[in-house]
Amino acid sequence: VIQDRDSSAPNIIIDGICNACQTEVDILQYSVQCFKCEAYFHAVECSDQTYCVSAKTSFTQHLRPALERTGSYENRFGRFFFMCNSCCTECELKKVITHDKRVEVIDKKLDNLRAEFRNELSDLKKHFLDSTNVSAPLLIPADSTNSVNLTHAPVENVWNNSSRTKNLFTKKVLVVKKSENSGETIDSSVLRKTCVENGIQVSKSFSTSKDEIGLVVNSDSAAKTLIDKLKVSAPHHKVQSLPPKTPTINVVGVPNDISKEDLKEEIFLQNPTIKELSTTAAVQGEEKFTILAISELKNNSDLSRATISVSNTIRNYISNGCNDRIYLGNGTCKVYDAFHVKRCFKCQKFGHISDKCDGSVCCGFCSGSHETRNCSTKNSTDLSQSCCSNCKNSTNQDQVSNSKHPAYSINCPIFKAEQEKLKRSIPFYQKK
Repeated sequence: VIQDRDSSAPNIIIDGICNACQTEVDILQYSVQCFKCEAYFHAVECSDQTYCVSAKTSFTQHLRPALERTGSYENRFGRFFFMCNSCCTECELKKVITHDKRVEVIDKKLDNLRAEFRNELSDLKKHFLDSTNVSAPLLIPADSTNSVNLTHAPVENVWNNSSRTKNLFTKKVLVVKKSENSGETIDSSVLRKTCVENGIQVSKSFSTSKDEIGLVVNSDSAAKTLIDKLKVSAPHHKVQSLPPKTPTINVVGVPNDISKEDLKEEIFLQNPTIKELSTTAAVQGEEKFTILAISELKNNSDLSRATISVSNTIRNYISNGCNDRIYLGNGTCKVYDAFHVKRCFKCQKFGHISDKCDGSVCCGFCSGSHETRNCSTKNSTDLSQSCCSNCKNSTNQDQVSNSKHPAYSINCPIFKAEQEKLKRSIPFYQKK
């Protein structure tokens, strides 16, 4: 059988005749078949020895048994294949073309990264100049496709300047409580009038689970102004300022035998900017730098993963100033984002825990009316027996394509949507 193969190729067999020596060939005894094009080639005893793939003895005793896994080669490890010169050339050309395409894609990505980097520097420059009276700006070339040069030397480490970094994340969340007298929600017209008359910029408003009004304002001064003005226009409604949600990160590659206190001390000693920013975060009311847990890696028992709650400013510094790495010991550790989404072990729904659940008991594996630990099929490797209760009861069928997975699966589309929802609520990720 010949498929798209040049019939003039040396020692190819066509209709049982060798193209080189023009003699009839026993295909089963003296030929080899190309793995790719499936054409047969005269292997031994061709009149032109340069076209033979092997000497007869080597062919009959070693090459053919190795190709067919017969004789002494039957139980050998691995498998040998024969490929003709033309097919080898085609494969090499495809590799070259694939390589060229990859280079082209990488070049485009580098161009995009350069553009994003210039924009990031411009944004940082604007934030810094707005918060200080610095007269000498950081000059960014208009055309810096090959590189970005900072014209001032020496260059100040702006992350160490708390007066600059404190305004990177300034949005504040306020909750207007119900009236202390009547228990009613604040009149929306009063709230709107207060915001308009005092020039308060509100980027978002929402209702809380307690039917109270939440507002996201754009600055500390706006939050202070609104609180002061509502004391006059709505004196019976208290205003509570909520601390901003902070990111959580995983630092991979920390020693197994290190305590939380020692790990924090080492990170601060080798990364002084993080220590400085943790002081700034404490002033702003954010969680500054709290090590939540240290757990052993599943694929490497010699190292562990540290889960740490950090401020938005520290996360921004690690991302943009350290390329998502921090110094630790005699090297660096990679930093990844971590998003912990609450899921109730009783009803399996997201957003709360079982201690505060009023719902019905639901199995996390099969969605039956029993606890997950009592499920008779939860240890089955057959996922067709599983059923995610969240996907099963979802009204958004475009979002949910398949409910054949446990409610605790990391591939659950409802879980992924909850992760994205949590991500959007954290200021650092809102900047992306």
